Amino acid sequence: MTNLDSILKSRDITLPTKVRLVKAMVFPVVMYGCESWTVKKAEHRRIDAFELWCWRRLLRVPWTARRSNPSILKEIGPGISLEGMMLKLKLQYFGHLMRRVDSLEKTLMLGGIGGRRRRGRQRMHH
Repeated sequence: MTNLDSILKSRDITLPTKVRLVKAMVFPVVMYGCESWTVKKAEHRRIDAFELWCWRRLLRVPWTARRSNPSILKEIGPGISLEGMMLKLKLQYFGHLMRRVDSLEKTLMLGGIGGRRRRGRQRMHH
């Protein structure tokens, strides 16, 4: 994002154009491979924090300024959040897997692996 600083700090470029630039050049890099991620609560918070950090840099709001996240999002008007984009990609990938015929990934996703595990703790192998 630092390489885009000169563009993002330029007063000649409108805010909607800057938002589109961030969505096109920053978020895809961050979301690379997100279809296979297991996102827990801590990761959700970090993803939200990163998105708002990007929007605050875009608006040149210092981190010391006491501005609420909803007010930042209202000013930016991003439409869909970073997490929303990630969920969309996950669902697209899931649909892609479901359309495949006889694939291992599809069988794993649907829990179609048969058999039973042995009782007790796994044995140590040396």
